Amino acid sequence: MAERVDAESQLITRIHVSSNCSLTPKEGLLFYLSIVAISLIIAGICLWRGYWPVLPFTGLELLLLGLVLGISMRRGRYQEVIEISDDRVIIEKIGHASRERHEFPRVWARVELTRSRRNSHPSRLLVGSHGKRCELGGSLIESDRVSLARRLAELIGATGTVPGDGDGHVASEI
Repeated sequence: MAERVDAESQLITRIHVSSNCSLTPKEGLLFYLSIVAISLIIAGICLWRGYWPVLPFTGLELLLLGLVLGISMRRGRYQEVIEISDDRVIIEKIGHASRERHEFPRVWARVELTRSRRNSHPSRLLVGSHGKRCELGGSLIESDRVSLARRLAELIGATGTVPGDGDGHVASEI
């Protein structure tokens, strides 16, 4: 999660939330090809010794590894951009082949952090107004999601007030 304050008069802050993907696409391909090479060498040795049933299982393993690695690499490029200006809260969700944009009036925007009914499930961070809500921080760990909720509540302010107008209170859901 990264935050940046712009010098533009309208934009107060821009927060980027993204997954932690340590592999670039090129590195992911090199990793996959190295595993393929090692597995095929081992399967070839087994085939040479007469253990031919190893070969189809090796192919199945490599196919599954390729699929899972591809899904992981695709999800690693997902990001959320939250822009807070004097009068608007704009949330953009940028995925592999999709882009969503949600816009809320800042004065009426509300930040909610709802706990899950089950202990093993993460909480949900929602920003919205007038019956429309947008979930944020799905790729964050719980402590980062709570931190983001507090920061957004601080920046957006309580419903019906503009931060810095002397009211001074922050949304009580956090």
